[in-house]
Amino acid sequence: MGFYDLGDRLNREQAMKVLGVGSKSAFYRMLAKGEIRAYGGVRHGSVIKGQRFFLRSELEAFLRKQAQGRKGGSRG
Repeated sequence: MGFYDLGDRLNREQAMKVLGVGSKSAFYRMLAKGEIRAYGGVRHGSVIKGQRFFLRSELEAFLRKQAQGRKGGSRG
């Protein structure tokens, strides 16, 4: 993961706002597909308990990548 600014850390609700995702299920599908990454938490079996966080810089990079993909797809 490397170094990051502590102000870059977001909780799930903040991450959903940055991404413009309206439902928890859609957000967790993105997480399960590996489109976004979560940090923190403690794994207990198959359930992660504890405070997970997301990095604003990574979420914004994901959005930029998606926007570039849409622009590239419209070229003919």
